[in-house]
Amino acid sequence: MTFSLNELISSGNEGITPPEYIYATDGVALAIRSYVPEDPAAVLLFYHGGGAHGGAGYHHLGTGLRDDYKIAVYTVDIRGHGMSGGRRGDSPSTNQVWKDVSTAIEFARSRYPSLPVFLGGHSSGAGLVLNYLSMESDNEVSAYVFVSPNFGFRSETSRPRGSKEFSSTNVRYFILHALSKGLLYGHRRAVRFNYPREVLENDPRMVDCYTVNMAKAVTPFSPREQFNCIDRPVGLWIGSEDELIDPEKVIAFAAPGGSRSRLSEIAMIKKVNHASMLLCVHEKIGSWIESCL
Repeated sequence: MTFSLNELISSGNEGITPPEYIYATDGVALAIRSYVPEDPAAVLLFYHGGGAHGGAGYHHLGTGLRDDYKIAVYTVDIRGHGMSGGRRGDSPSTNQVWKDVSTAIEFARSRYPSLPVFLGGHSSGAGLVLNYLSMESDNEVSAYVFVSPNFGFRSETSRPRGSKEFSSTNVRYFILHALSKGLLYGHRRAVRFNYPREVLENDPRMVDCYTVNMAKAVTPFSPREQFNCIDRPVGLWIGSEDELIDPEKVIAFAAPGGSRSRLSEIAMIKKVNHASMLLCVHEKIGSWIESCL
């Protein structure tokens, strides 16, 4: 299978909201887009996938949940992405990216202190969420949403390598970073995304590479153990035609572990791929969040 953004691109940009800004603990401005109905029932804070940003197709999720389910959705540009500040595809440290998630949660709670907050992500955004909840277990989040989740190479859920990979990795820099005990090579560009040239030209807010620090922030370090330690409801959906992640492997990975709550839902959606999930998954997420309330 070849990774494709065609369906997402052809769906258009109508409905994207302009960003507002919150400030990280180190002063960097983080762009956040809001899709908020009158009298919302819950809040979903959602993170984009590798190299993308909150305006790259995620408005379908935001508008769908806002209009059909009265759920307030906030999509965040990770630092160094989209309209957020910071060096492109980089972070001062891995921990700083996780601190930024706490800042975004605090923002959502300040807007709606009495509503349950759901935390989710798409692709490597799901990996970021899994890392974050392992670091910050006392985060007042009610449940977690994983869409087309990329839990990293250690999860062994990727499809077999093909002739054209979505990303390529310079493993040497990760080894040197580890040997230096994190002191060196953190800012070396180590992961390159193979987005089509026209995608990068048409959207200069996209990022085509990650440093060691950023890649580690969004790549779970012990995914099976981390997932099995989740003590809150989990909603996980993956497309049957996902080009990057093997849906059957993800279902097998997630089903035995994670939250044992009756509220958890782990399912495959037929006839959608890694990116086109964003066009329809709001229906699954919305119904599931309603069942959690």
